[in-house]
Amino acid sequence: MLICLERHASFGLLIHCGRNNAALAVTSKALAASESVCYESNGVGGNSLEMRRCSGNEARETRWSLIVSITAILAFAGAFPRGACAQAPPEQPPQHFTPDLADGKQQFQQNCSVCHGVDGGGEEGPDLHGVGAKYSDAELQNIARRGIPGTAMPGSMTISEKQAVDIAAYVRSLGAVATETSTGDPQKGEAVYKSSGCSVCHMIKGQGGDIGPELTTIGSMRGPASLKQRLEDPGANLPKVGAGFMFGNSYTEYVMYRAVEKDGHAIEGMRIGEDSFTIDLKDATGKIHALWKPDLRSLEREPDKSIMPSFKGTLSSAQLDDLVAYLGTLKAGAQ
Repeated sequence: MLICLERHASFGLLIHCGRNNAALAVTSKALAASESVCYESNGVGGNSLEMRRCSGNEARETRWSLIVSITAILAFAGAFPRGACAQAPPEQPPQHFTPDLADGKQQFQQNCSVCHGVDGGGEEGPDLHGVGAKYSDAELQNIARRGIPGTAMPGSMTISEKQAVDIAAYVRSLGAVATETSTGDPQKGEAVYKSSGCSVCHMIKGQGGDIGPELTTIGSMRGPASLKQRLEDPGANLPKVGAGFMFGNSYTEYVMYRAVEKDGHAIEGMRIGEDSFTIDLKDATGKIHALWKPDLRSLEREPDKSIMPSFKGTLSSAQLDDLVAYLGTLKAGAQ
């Protein structure tokens, strides 16, 4: 094997690449500007190279092939992960922010109070008093920016890392005492849940129906006041997925529709999917109807209506409190 490299006057570098690896070795051996150097293999396997001066013919013949060869070597070496042929730049140290409680309170009221209440006491979302004892600062910051997958807690594209630090500090400052508690008896509430037929539509830990939302972690997502309101008026204030931070996109769940086909057959159910041309409705029996909108005589939304019946007047105030207390115990990680 013969390798000839010519030193250019402007560079002052002699570059060669070993046969069995892509590493580039660079040496600043002093050579005359017009001088050529040849490396010739003289060992077993071609791994031992001996330097000698090139003859004029060797230098001329290899000059153009050298340009092509070095270009190919550099391209080949660049295909390797960082660190194979070059040292990776040092990692930047993580930024550390000093929490600002005043800004945290302001950011909380702007981004979180709609669900968790102005004072963090819980409305649509759960009471956050005491949450600081369950989560680390890093976990609270991550939840503020990325939400909790599989729950109604969304992430936010608009909350910066610094703002997340401030929000986490404010949530931690709320203290350990919940501001909103249920006065009912959870054990009695579980009995009410079973006797009222709730499991026909709702599932808890894999047991029950799938017409309504799963309740396995409902206590982590709704405060007592919100739970009681939904038991008394289930069609009001329906939950939404997606917060529409930048583009206003959100999707209201469990909306009721009444569709009438061209033959007069009416179908009533809650929407589980929709696009410009189709809508999917699930009726009270759990049957799904896939409808083509152009084939419908009419399609009307039924506001404030729900497949779930209202328990106002059906259950006593004490039974409602017991049921709310039981639902409040259904939280992530609960046995």
